[in-house]
Amino acid sequence: MQKFQESLSVNLQDTEDERDLYLGLSLRELIYEYKYQTLVLFKCCLLQPKMLFFGSRCERLCMMQFALISLIPGLLRHLEDCADPDFDQYEKSFIKPTTLKTSERSSLLSYMGLPIQIFGKGSLFGPYTPLQQLDVLADHGTRSYIVGSTNSLLLQQKDRYSDILINLDESSISITSPSLRAALTLSAADRRWIDFLTQTVTSTWDPRNPSRPYTLAYMGSEEFIRLQFEEYLLALLASVKYHLYLTSNPTRPSLSPHNHHDPDPIVDFNLDWLASWQTTSSYNLFHRTTDPHLFDIVEPRHPTAGNLSVEDIQRRITQQIQTLHLDDRLATTKEHLNKHLATGREKVGSAVGKVWSDIEAFREAQQRRRAEQQQQQAQEKDGA
Repeated sequence: MQKFQESLSVNLQDTEDERDLYLGLSLRELIYEYKYQTLVLFKCCLLQPKMLFFGSRCERLCMMQFALISLIPGLLRHLEDCADPDFDQYEKSFIKPTTLKTSERSSLLSYMGLPIQIFGKGSLFGPYTPLQQLDVLADHGTRSYIVGSTNSLLLQQKDRYSDILINLDESSISITSPSLRAALTLSAADRRWIDFLTQTVTSTWDPRNPSRPYTLAYMGSEEFIRLQFEEYLLALLASVKYHLYLTSNPTRPSLSPHNHHDPDPIVDFNLDWLASWQTTSSYNLFHRTTDPHLFDIVEPRHPTAGNLSVEDIQRRITQQIQTLHLDDRLATTKEHLNKHLATGREKVGSAVGKVWSDIEAFREAQQRRRAEQQQQQAQEKDGA
């Protein structure tokens, strides 16, 4: 009981410290604005490309970048090397964990290789980068970075300074590298996972207070979102280790203690993404400093593994309709159609009325002619 209380106090202290780090970072705004592309950006930063954020509002520009990298558990505590591509203190002083306390979240994350260090040798993080640092970005020793700028001159040279451009003013993402585009293609399981998260956020959205659900519930909250991404990343890392085991031991039986039925769970995370990640320094550090059997700790399975279902298609269509405001357009179209139908009915009604009036007039004219003929015949008989 005493050990339980001690571990509980440690976990609560870690959680409180993390909340201080995340103050002012709104993941709900990130997901609400970029929806499924939020997962694209998350998987992209793990690949360590040259990511360029552009926006006219400096505060929002920095917030979006910090919110994105905060999805990697523990990374905000280890940004000691992010200011210069020559810094590499984290890797030099890193000590591989040899023990695991599953009751402590911090111990589990550390044993699983977190944080994934995307800002090491040759990398840079500059949430607000002035033009004076462009020579650093263009330097041969700078292989990857996440930087932000409010200067539109960088937009004109995006092919030179970025593999992927995130324009916050236009809420658009432009991937200039073909290989990166293939690696960032989301699988059916990825889309199912991020679509669920997007739907949770949009259904609880409060424009007066975007940072929390209007229901004040846990579902859709900042903590809820972070936990989902943490679960996703742990499953991804376990699946990577299991993939390596399968490829190096193709004839040996499964060693995973979990009920694992898929031949290779990494397929649900995109094999092209893994091939690209294996060329990065962050993967090399992860591979060298983690146990090869991490899949014994966390199940190597995508959180929403499986084939695309009818519900997935329906949910995606619904979200596309909401995103493109097709429901408003259809409502307007329906209103116009009803007006045209009403006008058509009036036109048809007036036409029919005119026909009947013409028929009645024709009948009256015939009756008058017959009456005149009869009167004329009667007069002729009387004269005879």
